[in-house]
Amino acid sequence: MSHIISGTRYLVIIPIVGLGMAAAVIFILGGIGLIRLIVEGLANALDFSHAANEVDVKLVVFHLVEYVHTFLVGTVIYITALGLYQLFIKEIPVPHWLEIHNTEQLETNLISVTVVVLAVNLMGIVLVGTTENLLDLGAGIALPIAALALFVGLRAWAGSLSHKRPVSRASTPSSSGSQPAIEEAAKGQN
Repeated sequence: MSHIISGTRYLVIIPIVGLGMAAAVIFILGGIGLIRLIVEGLANALDFSHAANEVDVKLVVFHLVEYVHTFLVGTVIYITALGLYQLFIKEIPVPHWLEIHNTEQLETNLISVTVVVLAVNLMGIVLVGTTENLLDLGAGIALPIAALALFVGLRAWAGSLSHKRPVSRASTPSSSGSQPAIEEAAKGQN
């Protein structure tokens, strides 16, 4: 029975493949769109196109920020796929910052990238200046970022408290010399 239950962990391959394919599509389509934007921008700036217009730098920057946003979303999806693989299938060689040993680390990585995505999104809107309610939008983005930061901080604080469990000592010293061994074990935990 334990072999059957242990084997069910391979079901996670389905979302891993799906997430990997989704990240690949986002990277490919985003990359093609970015290259197209650069080529068209250069053609307009150098007057190679038939309809040569003055290049609106703010609009170009906005589109570039939108592509950064797209690539960051693709990165979130890719990190999720990679993390699920590391958690359920097997460890793979990745940079240290991308190593996932538990779901908490996966969530923290995802939260970090999500915060960056939200900030980049706000930056793109600020650069173009298309919104009248910038304060409302900024607060709407800042509040989830603050909540996520609080969540991660409180979880890390609670985790550090759980690692500092006091070692119970015997009420009477032992004549066999085990008290120094208990004290040594307590030092090893701190």
